[in-house]
This record gives sequence, C-alpha cells and structure tokens, in this order.
Amino acid sequence: MTPCPRRVTRWISALAFTIPALVFAQAIEVPLTNWTVPPYRSNQPTGGVTTMTDITPGVGFVGVQPCRLVDTRPSQGFPPAWGPPIMAANAVRAFDLNSAPHCPGIPAGVDAYSLNFVVAETAGPSGDIRTWPTGNPPLNVSTLVWTQTNDVVANAAIVGAGTNGSIDVQVAGNNTHLIIDINGYFTDSYNTGVQFVAISSMGGQGAISGTNTSSTNNSAGVNGLATATSGRTFGVFGKTSSTPVTANASAGVKGVDSGGELSTLVIPSSSGVRGDSVTGIGVAGFSRGTAVSGSLLDVPGGVSAAGYLGYSVGPYGVYAVGDIGATGMKFFVEPHPTDASKVIRFVALEGPEAGTYFRGSSRTVGGWATIEVPESFRIVTDGEGLTVQLTPVGDLVQLAVIQKGLSQITVRSSRDVLFDYEVKGIRRSFRHHEAIADGSEFAPTSPYARLPGYLTEEARRRLITNGTYREDGSVNLTTADRLGWPAIWERPTLRIPAEIP
Repeated sequence: MTPCPRRVTRWISALAFTIPALVFAQAIEVPLTNWTVPPYRSNQPTGGVTTMTDITPGVGFVGVQPCRLVDTRPSQGFPPAWGPPIMAANAVRAFDLNSAPHCPGIPAGVDAYSLNFVVAETAGPSGDIRTWPTGNPPLNVSTLVWTQTNDVVANAAIVGAGTNGSIDVQVAGNNTHLIIDINGYFTDSYNTGVQFVAISSMGGQGAISGTNTSSTNNSAGVNGLATATSGRTFGVFGKTSSTPVTANASAGVKGVDSGGELSTLVIPSSSGVRGDSVTGIGVAGFSRGTAVSGSLLDVPGGVSAAGYLGYSVGPYGVYAVGDIGATGMKFFVEPHPTDASKVIRFVALEGPEAGTYFRGSSRTVGGWATIEVPESFRIVTDGEGLTVQLTPVGDLVQLAVIQKGLSQITVRSSRDVLFDYEVKGIRRSFRHHEAIADGSEFAPTSPYARLPGYLTEEARRRLITNGTYREDGSVNLTTADRLGWPAIWERPTLRIPAEIP
C-alpha cells in the first residue's frame, strides 16, 4: 500500500491496515486497549487505496477515550443492536456506531471512524470480515482474515460513516463473534468539547481554511462553539506573534468584507482583531449590554482607562472610563427643520479648565436676593474659584455679590430689579488641571511614519516647527533620538496611526 495523509472524506470506505495479530486461547478475555490510527485512507465507494497526491476536502481526526462499541458474545451483555447473535457466514449486518448508548460522545455527521476489529471464537479454520459505509455497495476487500478455528485476531481500519452513521459488516467463510472498538473519528465540523489546533509555516497559507458558498442566513466559513457554562472559554481563538516592526499590521483574527482589503491603510502595530471594509463596517458589535468594549490595563492588571461603544447603562452611544481626547472639534448634530440637505452642528465650548456652570433669573426684594445653588452643581464643583456674573434687566441699577458659596449666593441691589445670573466653577476632581503638559500623542509610531494627513493645517505646521517631522513629511530622526522614541517603537503599543508611504 502507498502511504497517505491521515485525512478522509465522506466517501471513505473500509480499508484494513495490518498490525501484529493478537492470538489468544478461546477462553481468554479480549482487552480494550488503544492503538495507532492507520495513516491511510480510502475515498472511493469501491474501496480503492488513494495516494498522497489525491485532492480531497480536508477533515480532522478527533481522538476519544477507547470504547467497545460492538461485542456479539452473549456473555458480555451488549444491547441487541450492538451485541448477539453471532455473525453468520455471508450475512451482512449494520451497526449504528454514533448512537451506541454505552459509547457516548460520538456526534452525528462524522465522516469516518477509527476502529479496531476483533474476531473471537471463530467457528471454522478460515474466513474474513469486510466493512463499508452503510448505503454503499458491498466491498470485496478484507478488513481482517483468520486462519484457525477458535482464533482471536485483531486489525485496525478506517471505515467511512454511511447512512445515519452506520457501517455494514459481512463475514465470509465461517461464523464468528465480532468485537469493534473505537478510539476516534474524522470530521469536517467542530464538535463540542474538542480542541482543534492546526499550525501553518507556509507563507501566505492558512493552517485551517473555511469556505462557505451558501447564501443561507447565518451560514459561516468557520464556526466556533464554546458551550461550557463555566471557565474562560473561546469559540474562536486567534493569536499573532508578529512584533510591531515597520507597518506589519498583523492580527490574531482578520475580517475583510466583500469590498476587499484596505491595503493602503496600514497600522504599524499588531492587533488581536482587525476588520477591513472599503465602504461598510470594519468591526461590528451588537448587544443589549455593551456592543464593543475596550480596556487599557496597567502593569498590575488594573483598568486605567476604558471605552464602550453602544453601552446600555445610560444608554450611551460612546462611554469612556477616563479621559476623552480629540484632535478636531466636538460636534452636537441636529437636523435642519426645513432643508433636508443641511444639518446644524453646534461645537462644544473649549477652555483650559474643566469648567462647570449654572444660570438663571431672579429679582431683588427690598434690595436683596438669594440664589440657591443646585445640588448637581454643588456635588461636582470645587468651593474655591467661583465666579458670578449679574446682568440687570429693564433698568440701570447697581448689583453686587455680597456672599458666594456652594450653598447659596447673596445679591444686593441699589433698588429692586429683575436680573440674570451665571455662576461658574471648576470640577473638584480636576481643579489642578494644566492645559500644557507632557505627552506623546503626536509622536510618530515608527521611523517610517509620515506627517498625519488627518490633522489641521495649523497642527501639521506645528509638528514641523517643533521638530517632530521634517518639511518633506518624514520623521525627524534627530528629535526621535533625543526623546528616546526608537525604544518606544519596539514596544507593541498602538497609538494614533500615522500615514505610511
């Protein structure tokens, strides 16, 4: 026989692989032991042996704890479908292997079985057994041959799964008892509780390739199920070991939509998951809790910052644990009431401090007024640094703030008048904020980065003026060496992506 890879297809039929025969006296028990899965396969319903050059759909072998599926000897007490009577000469008997209650864990829909056949208490001096998938024509290929009366002989074989997972067995020559053990199966589908690992060292080729041509909803090229109700489990696990060298953009899992890969957008760092889309969505998340979550961890493992897209608490479209930074403006968008081609874009007020405020109107009575400070303002605002602006309405009068604090503000006027007021403060948690601070937000992510095109013209000019980039848009390596950027470039840290030539 010609050696073949350990792969089979749904047309795999019975094929015997000679291993040393086990010969016992008639009364000796036949032990259940493990065996080596034969490294051959047959994919023709007529039983031909294929070679390593055959091209067939790939399947994987899933090993199981060796289990005795069939034993026709009355003394062993097996159920009728997998037990007595003795195999009669020339008769064909079907065994539904994946339904045996005494060997659970063999799923439906497998491609083939790794089996060990044993004949015992043979009734004549010669004979053989033949096996093939139920529903296929009988084979004239022996799986096992015996040459003595009361013989005990074993042989391993791979047999394709037939109708409803059954195989057919035929005895030729003389009657014999039959034993069938299993130590695994072949499948092109992932099965619950089984870990499937494939390693590829071939350039540009995947260790596991899944292709799906169906237009049915929820169909998939690769389907991973993690059905355990406890523990840290994964339906699909992807990992890359690429280091963040020049523009590698490696990913543990990469998804590309029908528009194709965005080869012009290269992020000079590896990632766990990357999604490419020309006109659609790179990575989509849908949930009634949190659609997409990302957390930044410190060295001990605590969360130093986090962001959520589609967050049910609130609910919020975008929610941040920590600060939010942006190089552009922060817009609040409203529809235009009369022109469908236009929108209203209000911009968030900007300043060097984390300001708070409240405003309203009041009136002095007998020359005095008290402004009550709202609870929400008191909770978040520092007591120091309050400012109060008063504007008389309808007349010219003198107004003065006599007392101010987080409880109330006292106002006095030269005569009674209606007035508007605006009270401003600073958020207590950020009262020491400094607008100018150390930062590497605009530092190049690699020595090959280019001056980012997403910045304003003024910002790009500043990056040239301060020595981050040169006039031609390349990285100023003199500044990089002075600030120690080369050491940072070797770390697997993703920052704002710069444009790569």
